[in-house]
Amino acid sequence: MVGFVKRFAFVTALFLAACGGGAPVRQAAYPIDCRQGMPLKDLLQKGDAHRDRLMQEAGPEDLDAKQWPQIRKVHAIRARTCYQEVLDAKPDHAYALESIGFTYIVESTLPEQTPEARDKDLINATNYIRQALDAQRLDAQAYYFLGEIAARRGQCEKAMRIFNSLVASRWNYSHVYAWMGYCNETMGNPEEAKQNYQKAAEISNPIGIAEWARTKYK
Repeated sequence: MVGFVKRFAFVTALFLAACGGGAPVRQAAYPIDCRQGMPLKDLLQKGDAHRDRLMQEAGPEDLDAKQWPQIRKVHAIRARTCYQEVLDAKPDHAYALESIGFTYIVESTLPEQTPEARDKDLINATNYIRQALDAQRLDAQAYYFLGEIAARRGQCEKAMRIFNSLVASRWNYSHVYAWMGYCNETMGNPEEAKQNYQKAAEISNPIGIAEWARTKYK
């Protein structure tokens, strides 16, 4: 499955299709910066830099807001290209595998994603996260990602089993309880949802998730 990440950075098309109706974004404006033979540390740093840009929901003020989802997609592709170079050198590199999976999770949330594209992203994410767990079995973060993916795909019973296991092992973060609250709501358990949202707010780690959780039980 490692080979599933194609060399998107080397495609011949010069433009990404516009996601939100804005002018197309030239891929040439975001040059390839990961190459075979670079030190793994440098490849990981560059991959992380692109991943961090992918995670930013808002772009620069002087940029057409409709272009930002396109640019985020470019950064997703660049990040995966960098991590894939790591995997080409070390196929069982758990961090690179998990990071590729994470980029697919984030990409699934971008505006204008069709339901089919979103589900494909989450399937790809699952494949890479599972490989990361094969490489490093005691990785609670990767296990959490499987729970988040299941919740995003509407598989809340499966997600709740994962989240309850994490809580039992004292892996207590706001996003675990926030997703548990979401699944409680989805499964028709509003009181349990409220309790989990309150727990997410009390833990307050990360703060952004905690603030969101507070809006769910007021």
